Amino acid sequence: MRLRMNRTQLLPVAFLVLLSAICKARPADRTPHDLSNTVYQVGTQTILDLVVDKLNRLQQEMDELKQQQIITLETREGTYSDTTSIHRIVGPAPLDCHEVRRREPRAVSGVYMIKPRGQFDALPIYCEMDKEGYGWTVFQRRMDGSEDFNRHWRDYSRGFGNVSSEFWLGNEFLHHLTMQYNYILRVEVTDWFNRKYIADYSGFEVDSKRNDFRMTIEEFLGGNATDALTYHSGSKFTTTDKDNDDSEGVNCAVVHHGGWWFQACDRSNLNGLYYQDGTYGGEWDDGIEWKETDGPPFYSYKATKMMLRPWE
Repeated sequence: MRLRMNRTQLLPVAFLVLLSAICKARPADRTPHDLSNTVYQVGTQTILDLVVDKLNRLQQEMDELKQQQIITLETREGTYSDTTSIHRIVGPAPLDCHEVRRREPRAVSGVYMIKPRGQFDALPIYCEMDKEGYGWTVFQRRMDGSEDFNRHWRDYSRGFGNVSSEFWLGNEFLHHLTMQYNYILRVEVTDWFNRKYIADYSGFEVDSKRNDFRMTIEEFLGGNATDALTYHSGSKFTTTDKDNDDSEGVNCAVVHHGGWWFQACDRSNLNGLYYQDGTYGGEWDDGIEWKETDGPPFYSYKATKMMLRPWE
């Protein structure tokens, strides 16, 4: 028993529970005269149990809402350090960047306030508008090494960085976002000769914190990049302080750096260390990886982008 309401709060709820119990206990053919007998037939212990059960369930719901609100506020304060150039949309906050494009066909790429279902507050999100009429919700970007991606579980959960440069949107936000529709994931990597490679996937989804933000994809749709993500489908998220990978004897995030959906260990890791000029040595391939082949010489990409739009 974990009651945390005072007596003033308890009485109205107790009365409603008692009234509900009486109504449920009274058959349709009972007369008003029999109602007083019904009250006595509902034992005091039974009523107390009903009250306690109801209050505990209400308290649990309040605790969950409070925790989610804390996460949301931390995300808003800790993730986005530059919101000076936010594009405004008339009406309620869009669910994702593609809704921005549908409501405003002439919308340009930039930062918009987005509020997926289940999210308490709208957050400033970078939206990329393409020539085909789609709006992409960008949730990861690397471009110059200005942001440290070798972070702990808490940071990857709530997000970090600056939407005008390098950032990780946050696993909590990703979960709420990907629960709305069937999303296409586009991975974009750029090498040090500024050649761009794209890989598209259908059915990208991130599970809840309770399931360690497990990532799943349905199918590799193609592109001019190799398929380096299907290997990771079904994997939980791993960071240096929370080992969820399938590798025995080693935490993949410790040796490869950065949080990722490591399996045992990787074919890709876009959150690895930022190496200038691409190739690098060492015992482990801990750079920004999207692998063509395994083994040295290791190669780290210059820029990356991960973004989502609904399947249509």
